[in-house]
Amino acid sequence: MSEVFENIPQEATPESAKPKVKKGFLATVFGGDLLTGNFVQNHLGLIGFIGLLLILDIALQYKFEDYQKQIQRNNKELNEQRTIYNESMSALEIKKRQSQVAQDIAKMGLKELSSPPVILESTDTLSHP
Repeated sequence: MSEVFENIPQEATPESAKPKVKKGFLATVFGGDLLTGNFVQNHLGLIGFIGLLLILDIALQYKFEDYQKQIQRNNKELNEQRTIYNESMSALEIKKRQSQVAQDIAKMGLKELSSPPVILESTDTLSHP
């Protein structure tokens, strides 16, 4: 029976019978042996799920960054509108002063009263029903 195994060529022996040569980590990764291993094939669903979570995380980071930029733009616009409002209110307060009103009336050709107005009383005896 030993004669039968002696006549078999060396190439016909199974792969498991050949001694495996240890490769370095980089050679394993770049050679593609890492992706074809049993561990990766058995846990392919989990690896895909983790990849999906990583993509979602990156997308959310970009979305929140856009929200932050929008908040900053809105704050800047709010500050500009607040400044415009304060300037308008300041101008209005200046125009409401009595001295400024007197100057504006004088420009129109009217004079400020120096005495209180005369009140006319009516002596109409007509009564309205």
